[in-house]
Amino acid sequence: MQHTRIFWDSLGTDYFDGIIAGNGSLGVNMYREGAYAIRFDIGRSDVTDQRPHYPDSMFAEQLISHPRLPIGKMLLHTTGSILSASIFLDIYNAEARGTINTTAGSFAIYFLVPSGEEVIHIETSGLSGSEKPTFEWVGEKAISPRISSNSNRNEYLDYKENPPFMLMDTLGFSVCYQPLLFNGEYATVYKKKNVDGKHTIDLSIGYSETKKNVAIQEAIGSLNKFSSQNFSTVIAFHKKWWNDFFQQSFISIPDKNIESYYWLQLYKLGSATRENKSMIDLMGPWFYSGTGWPGIWWNLNTQLTYSSMFTSNHSELSKPLFNLLNKNQQQLINNVPEQWRNDAAAISRITSFDLYSPMGQFDLNRGKETFEPGNLVWALLYYYKLYQYSGDEAEMKNKIFPLLKRSVNYLMHLLYKDEKGMLHLVRSLSPEYGAADDAHYSLSGLMWGLKTLIQTNKTLKLNDPDEVKWNSVLKQLAPLPVDKNGYMIGKDVPFSLSHRHYSHLFAIYPYRLLNLEDAMQKNLASKSLEHWLSLPKKHRGYSLTGASSMHSFLGDGENALKYLENFLVKNDKPSGLYGEGGGPCFETPMSFATSLLEMLIQSDDGSIKIFPAIPKSWKDISFSKLGAEGAFLVDATLQQGKLQEVKIKSLKGHSCLLEVETGNDYILTSSLTGVVNPIMKTINNKTLISFQTKAGESFQLKRKDVNIANNRVVNYKENVYFRGLRKVH
Repeated sequence: MQHTRIFWDSLGTDYFDGIIAGNGSLGVNMYREGAYAIRFDIGRSDVTDQRPHYPDSMFAEQLISHPRLPIGKMLLHTTGSILSASIFLDIYNAEARGTINTTAGSFAIYFLVPSGEEVIHIETSGLSGSEKPTFEWVGEKAISPRISSNSNRNEYLDYKENPPFMLMDTLGFSVCYQPLLFNGEYATVYKKKNVDGKHTIDLSIGYSETKKNVAIQEAIGSLNKFSSQNFSTVIAFHKKWWNDFFQQSFISIPDKNIESYYWLQLYKLGSATRENKSMIDLMGPWFYSGTGWPGIWWNLNTQLTYSSMFTSNHSELSKPLFNLLNKNQQQLINNVPEQWRNDAAAISRITSFDLYSPMGQFDLNRGKETFEPGNLVWALLYYYKLYQYSGDEAEMKNKIFPLLKRSVNYLMHLLYKDEKGMLHLVRSLSPEYGAADDAHYSLSGLMWGLKTLIQTNKTLKLNDPDEVKWNSVLKQLAPLPVDKNGYMIGKDVPFSLSHRHYSHLFAIYPYRLLNLEDAMQKNLASKSLEHWLSLPKKHRGYSLTGASSMHSFLGDGENALKYLENFLVKNDKPSGLYGEGGGPCFETPMSFATSLLEMLIQSDDGSIKIFPAIPKSWKDISFSKLGAEGAFLVDATLQQGKLQEVKIKSLKGHSCLLEVETGNDYILTSSLTGVVNPIMKTINNKTLISFQTKAGESFQLKRKDVNIANNRVVNYKENVYFRGLRKVH
């Protein structure tokens, strides 16, 4: 496993320059505040206001009734003015340590958020000169950032503020207690220690959605649990969790800037969520009071956030999202009009963790243009990927299939017939562009949903009688609107203005509805992509990652790389965080990771492409234990521009179709039967190798003219990645 350390030679002065840590729930972000203080922003992912919802009120009502709420910050005041820093974030062990230099002297600093604990641990030591840093807690007002960061607050004149927080001491702990106006409360509890010149702060946050008088005790309980253990035992568990996490998969590419950014995104994922924690919203555990987006978005942000988890072999991190969908399925049903609740479900653009978000179909008549009926189907694409990568048929039958069926039924309720008997989708929004009948965004989702239901019904032999209806709708459904430039926004609405969202290209990606082996369909995809990219004025970070992914699926590794490089030039921040419109947006760096993985491996229900879109300059590449659809784990090695070997482990015993470079003679061996004689054919300069597998069986494909024994990539190396604000001299 690669051991990546990220180095700062100075401290930034804002959220995006910080050094971050988290345990899937609690988060801390360290950066400088003025000349004499270092701040540690404190966050907890699930701390939200709990006001009654107000149907038919303002747009983004959920950002007022149930927004994420600020916690506060721990300030470390220095005696002297801060001159410089030398700090390493060791992402393999998830801990930060280094030295702060001031005009009065220097001191060492160390912090982490231990796995298995609900505590943030910060310590200073090694004081020199007259430097004597001191800690101070600064609470923050419990108000929705949608209000506090909004210059036009007149829109929210009827907003009643939460009670002020209260500072107190109890049982030897310092407490910042925050009651909420309606339901629930939260409390920040911390304890300072000074032993043998080492100053420590241990901090925890308690929270309840519904109860009072429990948050303080929750936080104290977490601190007592932490302090009752030997610190070395806590650290050993913490490091083992992170070491195991990073060893679940491995990549090595020639471009170390891109590779290190990828590892930083995996670190952020492991810091932001865990299998038993909250799903990731736009901030994760690193709260930012200047955001206008203190909630969950369902027309791009959630989907891209979760897009990299499956190929990177971290499907376990997707569970909080899908658990939330299942837990709140009745709310998804209640989001649709009452007459459709017997068989449909949907979600609108914005929610909190309760998924309250009624579909505003008739908002179009009031000029709001917020009706996006394809959001839930797109989210379920990634739930379906969980099945494709894991092969968990029980999950598919009992949870994914029924919810996908409801989301498709909702879209079918929105169809109308023209005079020729063709079915069209009612006027709806192409996110961030405009509205149209047959909007590509939702119509392509309906097509994918119908095809997936039909395929799943056959594959799992579910005998669902609705298959007749699904086939009938597919046959009568209007085609996705196309003009001379390729895909349109929708019926009678061409794509003619710069657009950061690629919602009119979903047939290409992510739904992959096109057969790119067909010259006409590939030409349509290329033409549509080229036209979108020809109007770049409003493009943002996720536009670049989307462009990279689409070029990868077209087999164009040069442009796939170019757009990732452009992303880093324009959007790379020391922390690895990303923002738009003044607020953090977690999803875009995650889609960067997805785009990189799609250059290395692509899969579709057991069909696996190895190195499908790599640039000519990448001669030496390896990866290990990357996931593939069909429930496989895959290793591959490329040296001096030539494929050396591929290893495949079958998790569920599905058939496999492997696509590799042609021009070589290969031998395939099985861990169970030895040499295998697969079906091989060459098409379009690619060798296709088809074979059957059994659950648990492993295969090795290698070139006959290469001895692999001494040709394995070393799975451990030190990589120091500079993230400071000025160059090291």
